[in-house]
Amino acid sequence: MKRELKVAAIAAAVTLTLSGCASNSSSDSVASLPLETNQSETAIQIDQMKQSIEAAEKILASTQETELDWFATKSVNEAKQALAEAKEYYSEFELDHSEANSSSGFFSSKTNIQAAEEGIAKFNAHISKAKSIRAEVLTILEEAFSYRTQLQEIDAAKYYPTTARQLESELKRLVDDVANENTDDAINGQPKLVTKQRALEVKTVTKIYLSDAQKELKRLKMAKIGMHAPKTLSQAAAAVTAAKAFIAAEPRATTQIISKVDEAVFSLKHAEQIANVVKKLKAMPESDYERHVLSYEKILLNITKALGAEDMRDQPLTQQGRDLVQYIKDNLKNEQETMLAQQKLRRDLKDQQARAALLEEKVAKLSAQLTVAKQAAEAVPAPAPQAPVAAATPTKSAAVEAKVDTEAPQPAQPEAITEPVDAEAGETTSQEG
Repeated sequence: MKRELKVAAIAAAVTLTLSGCASNSSSDSVASLPLETNQSETAIQIDQMKQSIEAAEKILASTQETELDWFATKSVNEAKQALAEAKEYYSEFELDHSEANSSSGFFSSKTNIQAAEEGIAKFNAHISKAKSIRAEVLTILEEAFSYRTQLQEIDAAKYYPTTARQLESELKRLVDDVANENTDDAINGQPKLVTKQRALEVKTVTKIYLSDAQKELKRLKMAKIGMHAPKTLSQAAAAVTAAKAFIAAEPRATTQIISKVDEAVFSLKHAEQIANVVKKLKAMPESDYERHVLSYEKILLNITKALGAEDMRDQPLTQQGRDLVQYIKDNLKNEQETMLAQQKLRRDLKDQQARAALLEEKVAKLSAQLTVAKQAAEAVPAPAPQAPVAAATPTKSAAVEAKVDTEAPQPAQPEAITEPVDAEAGETTSQEG
């Protein structure tokens, strides 16, 4: 479209050029720059514009995850339009960079790149506004959105699609009221919507958990079970009603709901079993009454034998039942006491084993220490034997003592007696005294 406008305005542009009309200030400033500097800056601007457009497209894609277009439809649409315009101007100089600083239109004072930048700025502004609207909506309509989340979690639309769509439409109207700054209308409309949302939640939870029990109760009524077991069936119906009432009061208490529904189902099955027995009794001739009673007595007898209790058939059936119950309780009590005693013995044994292990550990440490000490003692060499005193090198004090002894006066020795020697005989004669 811009191309067509430019072609249509060529003649007028030529006329203006011949008449000496000056270019716009932006073009003049660009032209006044050195050629190399101008091209470099333009290239940088073009690259930045490409990155800005890519970032905007990613932001736009992410709005689907946060439902931003649902919360602020008008702002997101305006953002899309601004991005489209920016991309259109960018396409003018994407391949031919010289067109970046060309006029974006005949009557426009902006260049193509300036117009593209303006489109990105508008896009960001609209997205920021949309995010602000979303945050405000979630604050003002917090309760309604809490129920919306719960309905999504239990998949209410699967069970009641029409109602779910209607409530979603009503919520959207309140969201648009906030987006259009009609906050009071949104606040005033929320309670009515919440009431409907809660009703759908209860209806859905009842459908999920209690519908089978309700169908079974309806089947038993159609089968005329009430004719044979009216009291039991009435109790079962009361259990179903109680479960339904609990769901209405606490639709998110899943664990308790399941428990109460199980009780209701049990009661329904019980009612059917009782009705079957009663129907058999009604169809039974009087001659079979005794056999029927004995069959039940045999069941009690088998239980008695299995428990090891005494034969109780000399008592009324009801008394037999009570005695069996008491016997079981007594045995359970004894077993419990025995179990507690065994547990205590196990704990005591465990404590003893722990103490024994500790002692063994200490003994092992002491044994290791003793072994180390013994090895160290064996590794020390034996002392060398000392030399005799006489052979030892005399010390200084001993030498002095020896010197003193040498210089001391010696006792006089007797003179030797000289005897004449007979030279010829070679004998020595001694003088006779």
